[in-house]
Amino acid sequence: MWTPDITKLEGPRYLAVAAAIAKAIDGGHLTPGTQLPPQRDLANKLGVTVGTISRAYAVAKKRKLVSGEVGRGTFVNGNRLERAVASVIPREDSKTIDLACYRSPIDGLSDEVSQVLIEMGERSNLLALHRYPPASGFMTHRAAGVAWISRTGFNVSAESILICNGAQQALSLALTTLVNPGEKLLTEAVTYSGAKALSTLGAFELVGVEMDAQGMIPEAFDEAAAKSGARVVYMQPTVLNPTTALMPSSRRQKIAEIIRRRDLTLVEDDAACSAFTDRPLPISALTPERSCYITSVSKSLSPAFRVGYLSAPPHLLDLLQGVFHANVLGASPILAELVSQLISSGAAEELAKRNLLESARLVQIAKDLLSPFDKRTHPAAFFLWLELPKQWTSEEFALAARARGVSVVPASNFLAARESSVHAVRLSLSIAAKTDALKSGLGELTRLLQTTPRLREAIV
Repeated sequence: MWTPDITKLEGPRYLAVAAAIAKAIDGGHLTPGTQLPPQRDLANKLGVTVGTISRAYAVAKKRKLVSGEVGRGTFVNGNRLERAVASVIPREDSKTIDLACYRSPIDGLSDEVSQVLIEMGERSNLLALHRYPPASGFMTHRAAGVAWISRTGFNVSAESILICNGAQQALSLALTTLVNPGEKLLTEAVTYSGAKALSTLGAFELVGVEMDAQGMIPEAFDEAAAKSGARVVYMQPTVLNPTTALMPSSRRQKIAEIIRRRDLTLVEDDAACSAFTDRPLPISALTPERSCYITSVSKSLSPAFRVGYLSAPPHLLDLLQGVFHANVLGASPILAELVSQLISSGAAEELAKRNLLESARLVQIAKDLLSPFDKRTHPAAFFLWLELPKQWTSEEFALAARARGVSVVPASNFLAARESSVHAVRLSLSIAAKTDALKSGLGELTRLLQTTPRLREAIV
């Protein structure tokens, strides 16, 4: 009988057993299909109550590590790391119209950047190419981050900036550093799929807070903070990916007050629409002493520029720097130099403006073609939230769309609570300026929306 050693694990015994199950699955000691010991037998072996084992198995089930049926037992589902990775890596198919993933919509981007690349080659002797960069990045690159962030009205210092390889790495660093395994993380009920994957990797639980068209509802946030015991909240108040919700300034003030009163740390993700500057002040500007603010240039310039900026107060930055150095030593100074030159020359701002104009044009095309259907959009968003007729589940619609040659992302990828059900899909509208492909894909979806799902075969 598999028996974990929980003597060296801290925290409540039921969480220690659940953590041991996750570790054994990831290490290959519990392979898919393996039956876990009966609860009473394992309780006797470990010298704990049956209730402790029952709670541990319930946690493992909630994290989709195991599944079970009354009378049959509890069985291992598979490797949680494999599932987390599989949930965020898109499948590429040249024959499919990709309305799932972002691509820079700016035509001729390579020509715009080529001159900067030439200048970088001439200036390469100024870069320290024979040693690792500082963990937080070179000060000139951090200063460029200050200039990029200041476009939102949030004024930070270069000393508060940490250079990362994109916003996703910054988010991974912040969440896995600040949220311990077994803890809870508050977030919008519909949240960024990358955060969901990170919760699986970090073995912490997402607690979805009720939201409306303006984002997280303050009263629901206050109640969830009181009940959950969470120490950290992750939010996208500015054009939330995937619903496009934009939180007004008045609500941001209320959220900031709750963050302070409940002694929470905020991780604010502002990367989805970093080109957008005609917007309310980030919440981090209202709570700078307890906020990790994340942005990048990927959605404004190009996803090939893996440069992200994380701003945090000194006590958090010291902790984040240590973890970052232990994991990757530092971000690439070559890419950081490229982006810094684009920012300092004004080219980044011009490209961001072109991006906004193109995004608004594509959004209008989508609104016109999908006019009969419920949807949420924002001119600065590269995505659209399409609400489905009730006869469609998001997974069924995504599968049916793929069968018609169109790739979309089902709502289930974005739901904080696994048991929740939302009838919607997210569409990415930025098909590298290929307007005909976008119109063709939306046309297929329009025809699909006018049909009903195939009847499921009865199981007898």
